[in-house]
Amino acid sequence: MKSNGACGVLLLLLAVSLVQSASQPTEAERKQFEAAKAKADRGDAEAQLDVAARYASGDGVAKDPAKAAKWVRKAADQGSARAQCLLALKYANGDGVKPDKVEAARWLRRAADQGLAEAQFDLGMCYANGDGVQRNPVEAVAWYRKAADQNLPDAESELGTCYLEGNGVPKDIPEGIKWTRRAATEGFAGAQNTLGLCYMKGTGVPKDYVQAYKWLNLATAKGDLASDDARVNLASAERYLTPEQVAEGQRLASEFKPHKASATDESPSPLGKAGTMLSSEGTNRVAGATAAPAGGARTGLVNVKAEDESCEIFVDGGFVGNTPARVKLAEGVHVVEVKKAGFKDYRKQIQITEGSELTLRAALAKP
Repeated sequence: MKSNGACGVLLLLLAVSLVQSASQPTEAERKQFEAAKAKADRGDAEAQLDVAARYASGDGVAKDPAKAAKWVRKAADQGSARAQCLLALKYANGDGVKPDKVEAARWLRRAADQGLAEAQFDLGMCYANGDGVQRNPVEAVAWYRKAADQNLPDAESELGTCYLEGNGVPKDIPEGIKWTRRAATEGFAGAQNTLGLCYMKGTGVPKDYVQAYKWLNLATAKGDLASDDARVNLASAERYLTPEQVAEGQRLASEFKPHKASATDESPSPLGKAGTMLSSEGTNRVAGATAAPAGGARTGLVNVKAEDESCEIFVDGGFVGNTPARVKLAEGVHVVEVKKAGFKDYRKQIQITEGSELTLRAALAKP
């Protein structure tokens, strides 16, 4: 099982409101911990997970990974699917417990059988990689599909790749494109990279370098492993584009907003397919809200960072990706916004000059 799999998202959500500090807990923090533990001692599964998170982060109590795992186990034993998935992650990583891939897969199976999409996806990864279970690509696809049917982008993307490559299922390019597009339109970087490559090669879609540039540009904004691959692919796509087509690809990327996708294909870009060759000086470009004018445009960079990668970045009202991101913008005044559900929007007006590079660290607060 991947240690940074979908269950890791649950772990982040569980601990996101708990701030680790090297200082001694305040009286208020100690009281909050005591109140949570009193409920946990009475068998409240959610309180048990709360106590586990506090032991994991050191919020109101001394940090203790073993005790964190113990309280997650208590909630898991009560049948909490979320706790079972988190416990599996602890066994996979050896976090407070002895590493045990078999035990991790066992707890994942219990959570997956209850319908938890994140556990279904991670169990699929176990079968794909042979982690704690016998390797079985067909079984992997079956679990990916269960999670994908619940609109989990990780699973949609992986299922799309299985169909594109014929892993665990007969090769089916149209089906692969359908699932890949669903994940890409929901903002999943890996799927955006794959879809961009499909447009570059004409795999299951008409060859269109502008559309390829759009999707690869979006994928570079995520700051993960997929974005590293996307940067290389983006440079390759840019070699086949005119300056006007690059600007069009940037415009399409800047106007993109994640949403639940349909299987309907995009129409080709108004600028059509690639024409002349162009040098790849834009290797590290990511989606820009204001496309740089063709030929000698004056541009600068802004690095946008936040506490986690689930924050959405908007520049001049257009979505450009998730934090962290390095965004290339035309010279002039721009408004950068960082948004996350349940938090107040961060908003900052910036001035871009030729060759400048700014860094914004968005601190989002609860309303």
